[in-house]
Amino acid sequence: MKKKFQKQDKKKLLQQSLLFVIFLLFGIIIMNHVESVRSETKRQDLIFQYREFEKQLQDQQDKYARLEQENKELNERKAAVIEALLIDQGYDTLSNELQYVRVLAGFTEVNGPGIIVTLNDKPGYDILKDSDASIVHDGDIRHVIDLLRNAGAAAISVNDLRITHVSSVICIGSTIRCNQSRMLPPFVIKAIGDPVALQSVIDGDEMLNLRKSTEIGLIVSSETSETVTVPPFMEADQFQRYITLLEGNTP
Repeated sequence: MKKKFQKQDKKKLLQQSLLFVIFLLFGIIIMNHVESVRSETKRQDLIFQYREFEKQLQDQQDKYARLEQENKELNERKAAVIEALLIDQGYDTLSNELQYVRVLAGFTEVNGPGIIVTLNDKPGYDILKDSDASIVHDGDIRHVIDLLRNAGAAAISVNDLRITHVSSVICIGSTIRCNQSRMLPPFVIKAIGDPVALQSVIDGDEMLNLRKSTEIGLIVSSETSETVTVPPFMEADQFQRYITLLEGNTP
């Protein structure tokens, strides 16, 4: 009889142990499922936020493009009004001189034969593995601008921002600022001039050839064209900020 009760106790203990294990596994499964649902919900939230930020960025880019176009049209209208007024007042010569000065200052759009140079970071750039030389720096852009200028370029732009004597190209954090605008790669540099001479200085530059070598991988591409368009200096209506150093001191 005693053995019988002992067997029953063992059987009952075994059943309880099995039930405990089953409930424990069931609890783990439920917890994993809940955690999975939370992770999926969090992932969906992040995707939603990313798409919202992406949409906001696109909206801001579209707005910037519209404002840029409006600014261009207003500057063109202002120039046309000034020219018409001068001609109406009999200052034809002054109007022609003003137009000539505007062209030299970079205040007008110009077209002509030239070259288009594109600088871009190494494809798949890895900050932990690749050299710092594998990404485009402000010095690279200035170097290309200097090469083109020395080769006789009459007008230059970077990502459709006109380069003038008051322009600056500098690094600002992870972006590069040209004039008053921030830019991201790729950087498209357009120049009007003798296509053969411009292409020759780009192809023969030792620094650019080193940077685009397999070991570094910077993207440097160029193509000549019979028609290159360089836009006007978009900050022409704010030129006063650039001439304060030229103003004399009042005694």
